[in-house]
Amino acid sequence: MAIATADYDDPHWQPQKLPVDDEVRVMRDWLCARTLGRRRFTPLHPHLADNPTLTDISHALQDPEPHARWREADAAVVYITGHGTVADETHWSVLRRTTKGGHAGTAQRTGQLIAWLAESGIEHLLVIVDECYAEKLSADLVQRESTLPPGWLILPSAARDEEADSRALTTAISEFLEDVVARPYAYKPGPLLHVEEFVLGVQSRLGRTLHPLGSHRYGPHPCLPHPAYTGAPGDEDDEEDEEEDEEDAFGRRALMHRLIRAAAGPPQALLVTGCAGSGKSAALAQLAALGGSYRVDAFVNAAGLSGTEVMARIFAALAIPAPGRPGGSPSPQEWLEAWADWRDSTSEPVTVVVDAPDEAADPDRLLQDLLGRLEPPHTRHRRLRLIIGIRSPGGAETADSEPAAHTLADRAEALLRAERVRLDEPPYWRRDDIAACVRAVLLGDQNSPYAEQESLADQVARAVADAAGPSYLMARAAAGNLAARDRAVDPLAQEWRAVLTEGLVGIFRDDLRRIFPDPGDRLVAVELLRAVAYAYGRGMPRQGIWPVVANALSCDSPSHPYGDEEIAWLLASRAGAYLTADQEDGVTLYRLFHDTLREVITGRWRDLVGEAPDRRD
Repeated sequence: MAIATADYDDPHWQPQKLPVDDEVRVMRDWLCARTLGRRRFTPLHPHLADNPTLTDISHALQDPEPHARWREADAAVVYITGHGTVADETHWSVLRRTTKGGHAGTAQRTGQLIAWLAESGIEHLLVIVDECYAEKLSADLVQRESTLPPGWLILPSAARDEEADSRALTTAISEFLEDVVARPYAYKPGPLLHVEEFVLGVQSRLGRTLHPLGSHRYGPHPCLPHPAYTGAPGDEDDEEDEEEDEEDAFGRRALMHRLIRAAAGPPQALLVTGCAGSGKSAALAQLAALGGSYRVDAFVNAAGLSGTEVMARIFAALAIPAPGRPGGSPSPQEWLEAWADWRDSTSEPVTVVVDAPDEAADPDRLLQDLLGRLEPPHTRHRRLRLIIGIRSPGGAETADSEPAAHTLADRAEALLRAERVRLDEPPYWRRDDIAACVRAVLLGDQNSPYAEQESLADQVARAVADAAGPSYLMARAAAGNLAARDRAVDPLAQEWRAVLTEGLVGIFRDDLRRIFPDPGDRLVAVELLRAVAYAYGRGMPRQGIWPVVANALSCDSPSHPYGDEEIAWLLASRAGAYLTADQEDGVTLYRLFHDTLREVITGRWRDLVGEAPDRRD
């Protein structure tokens, strides 16, 4: 649904017609594309995109016709564009008949619009407010935000004291989506984009920090369809059944079958383990994103989070009131007591997925003090389906073969009495699955040199699978690198096989050389990425910290130190896709999108740069 105003009767507002038609078209071309298959959105109330009146908006949102009412299971995107203004300490959307000073009777209070949407009961919602002073909406919603339905994401485009530039946001979204299509391997795979990657990618191209609101700020979102996902049906009339959609995660049918059974079956604990890059996180995100014959009630990526932060996100997803006093910080025991009270009050099982507890701020405390106590093993009436993903080498860990930090998976298996799924071993790992992943990337991009050469794509995919082993991360990186080339490679050519032999280092280096042909530019990019690689937990702040660390690690002492200009340049480039963003206390934090890259860029950064150039000024 687009609510757009381009024309205004009052001369106070800009007399030149706003380009809202173009902005709405960008959103519809993405969200309503036929290639999205079942993820495709349907335009609703098209008249609201053409200078709607207060009555039009009220009739559509406050008191819709029965056939147009949204249900809890629906997903919707509401895009609001035109002029915005602030009056009476609140944000208003300016309409065609709005008069200066007469907001109460002629403009739409944006907070009221959000309240009408909340009353609909819809669970999955994305609201983009692309108007001047849009961030003022955060003050209007400060009391309401904690009670908004789970699954909501509200994205204001401009700061509370800032005017919005025409086309700026939709141009940034369009450029981000183009990069996702061009380099799908640089983003988390699956049918849906992850909120943190979407926000980071858009804000880096917009040139300002975005401050999303709502409860769904992390992980895959049903309102952010991945435009380059090749596992979804591509035709509007496709009749494939729902189960096949659920299973197709680049060929990993056995794994998705097992995860779906766990999410739909009797309450139990399931532990999913695998080496770095094995696709553990992608499969869990896929499980959380699709639903259908099952439902994931809460999905939390625990990387960088404390135990209480993990609990807070579980509670928010399940709409459970947080324990303790407002503004206070509940103790682990208070979280557990509140959880036990809620669990005992519900009769239906719930499904909670927690990924990467091994990357949490304190993995052992999270496991021992919280996750291991969500449902005691001897509980008579079990309510919890707990699915946990933990990085682990293939096979059982032993004290003499692995550091103590890597035995967390074994301890979790014993503590939770969990069934364990090992992604490094058959039937959950097969060479053919890796080859299918590569083939999907090579054939899925219309600009790929392999798009019309299926036989050649098969040969190359098998060669990549042989080199990648159980690492989907390396397979996707290699496939994306090959798909981005101007011409297809000879499967027997030594040059590209040498890149594969070097693993992720070779692929990463080749990609950086294609993005930054100038060695000086490449050195700048590597040094900025290297600084972020030293940020553990939730990431590194851009302001005040990132440039300081980059200058401290720099291999020379230039007359022009790194600053925000260089960081903005990196984020606006395709190399920005190697980063993901998080937020803490209103501050955006950046980190590498996968820990394996941390090891590459900290230990072998000189190999990435190649020759030793002078840093560009």
